[in-house]
Amino acid sequence: MVQIAPRGDVRDGQTPSSSLWQAVLRYGTALLIVALLVGALFILDRWLEQYSIGDIRQAIRRIEPGQLATAVAAAAISYWLLTLYDALALHHLRRDLPYRWVAFTAFTSYAFSHSLGFASVIGATVRYRLYAPLGLHAVEVAQVTLFVVTTFTLGLVVVMPIVMLLDPTALKALHVPPDSAVLLGAAALAVIVAYAVAGAWIRRPLRVFGHDIAFPRPTVALGQLVLGLCDLSLAAAVLYFCLPASDAVSYMDVVVAFGLALVAGIISHVPGGLGVFDAIVLVTLTPEMAGNDVMAGLLVFRVIYYLAPLLIAGLMFGALEAFQARHRITVLSRGVSAAISPAVPFVLAACTFITGLFLLFSRATPEETLPSPLGAASLPLVEMSHFTGSVVGVLLILLSHAIQRRLHAAWVLSLGLLALGVLSSLLKGGDWPEAIVPGLIFLALLPASGEFHRRGALLAQAPTPSWFAAVGVALASALWLGLFSYKHVQFSDELWWQFALHGDASRFLRASVAVGVIALGAAIAHLVALASRLRHLPPPGREEP
Repeated sequence: MVQIAPRGDVRDGQTPSSSLWQAVLRYGTALLIVALLVGALFILDRWLEQYSIGDIRQAIRRIEPGQLATAVAAAAISYWLLTLYDALALHHLRRDLPYRWVAFTAFTSYAFSHSLGFASVIGATVRYRLYAPLGLHAVEVAQVTLFVVTTFTLGLVVVMPIVMLLDPTALKALHVPPDSAVLLGAAALAVIVAYAVAGAWIRRPLRVFGHDIAFPRPTVALGQLVLGLCDLSLAAAVLYFCLPASDAVSYMDVVVAFGLALVAGIISHVPGGLGVFDAIVLVTLTPEMAGNDVMAGLLVFRVIYYLAPLLIAGLMFGALEAFQARHRITVLSRGVSAAISPAVPFVLAACTFITGLFLLFSRATPEETLPSPLGAASLPLVEMSHFTGSVVGVLLILLSHAIQRRLHAAWVLSLGLLALGVLSSLLKGGDWPEAIVPGLIFLALLPASGEFHRRGALLAQAPTPSWFAAVGVALASALWLGLFSYKHVQFSDELWWQFALHGDASRFLRASVAVGVIALGAAIAHLVALASRLRHLPPPGREEP
C-alpha cells in the first residue's frame, strides 16, 4: 500500500505542493469509491422500498437447512479450487513449494481479498508476506498474482458464453435476444480457444510495461479455463442455494446475475463489492423473485462465502501464534514463525476491521428478542449494550490501521474493545451467537503479543487511501442499514429522548451520532497530522540539518 513518505525519505525534486496534490489525488479516489457505494445504496433503497427488515428476516427463515448445507459444501469446494489457482501459477513458473503451504497462503489471500476488496493489492500483499520466506522474489509473487487474476478473469469470461449457449434466455435481464446470445457465446468461446492454444505458437514473452509476460503452455491454459469455470460455477451455486426455494429463478439466471455483479464490484473498487454487488444481483433477479427473498439470499451468501472464511483464516493465524508461543524453541516452530510472522498483523488487522463492521451492522438493526424476565429493569442494560457495541465497533475499525503497523498500544486497546464487545452482546439478553464473532477474534489476537512490539503514537502515520475508502464504505453501509431498518419510523426531536425496551430506533439514532463524532474526530486528527508532516517537508535540493 502507498504510504506518505517521512521527512528523511522525500524524493529529490518533490515539493510540499506536489506531495499535497498527490495526497489529494489518492484520497480523492477513495472518496469516489465511497460515492459509488452511496449510489449503489440508493439503488438498493429504491428497489427495496416496499420491503422491511422484518420481511427479509422472514425470507431467511424460509431457507431450508438442506440448502444451507449444500451452500456450505459448494463454498468449501470453491475455496479448495482457489488454492489450485496458486498451485497452477507456481507450476507455470516452475517453482516447487509444499502444497499445504500453498493452500494456506491461497486460502488466506482469498478470504481477505473477497471480504475487503482490492484483490490485486491485498492478494499480492498476503502472498508476498507468506511466499517470500520460502524463496519467492517480489517479481515472482507479482507473476503469481497476475496469473491468478488472469485465471479468475478467464473463468468469468468463459462461464458467460457457456450460459449463452446452454440457456440463451438467461440473458433476458439484459434484453439480449436468444439468437444474439448464441452468436455472442460462440464468438467468445472462439476467442477463449485462441488463448488456450496461443502458447503453442507464441514462445517468446511479450513485453508489457517493462515486464516480460509469457503465454502459458496449452496444458496450463486449459487448466486455467477449467479451474476458473468450475470456481465461478460453484461460487454462483453458493448464492443459488442461499436463495429461498423458488421455481421462478433458475441456476443459469443466478450465474448471469452473479457474473454481472462480480464485474461491477471489481470495476467500482468498493471493498468486497459491498452494495454494488448486491444492487446488481437485486436488479437482475427481482423481475422474477421478490426483493426480500433476493436480499435474504445475499445476506446468507455473504456470511457463508465471505465472513466464515475470514474468521477461519484469522483463527488459523491465531492458532499458529499460540502453537509457536508454546514451542518457540523447536526448529520447526522457528521456521513456521519466520514464514507467517510478516502476514500476522495484516490478517489480524483485517479481522479486527470486519469485527467492528459486524458490531455496527448488528446495532443498526432492530432486536428480535429482548431480555423479558427482568422487564423494565433490563432497559439500562439494553441501552448500555447498544451504545457500547456501536462505539466498540467504530473504534475497532479505526484501530485496525494501527494493528497493521504492529503497534503494541493498538493490540492492547483492541483486546480490551473485543472483550467489551463480547460483554455488550451478552448484556443484550444473552445474545451469545453475536458474542461469538468478537470472542473468536479476541482468541486469535491474544497469543500474538510478540508480533506487536512497536511503541509509538497511534496517529504517527497517515492511513492509506484504501483503508480510508474501507472506513467510509463501512460507516456509510452501517448508516444505510439503520435507516432502511427504521424507515417506517417518523424521526423527530422527541425520538432522541425516548428510552424503551423496544425503542431500537432511538438507540440507533443516539449511537449513530456517537459513531459519527468519533469518526469525524479521528479524520480531523489524521488530517492535522498529515498537514503537519507536509508542512515540514524540506524544499527541493535542501538537505535536512
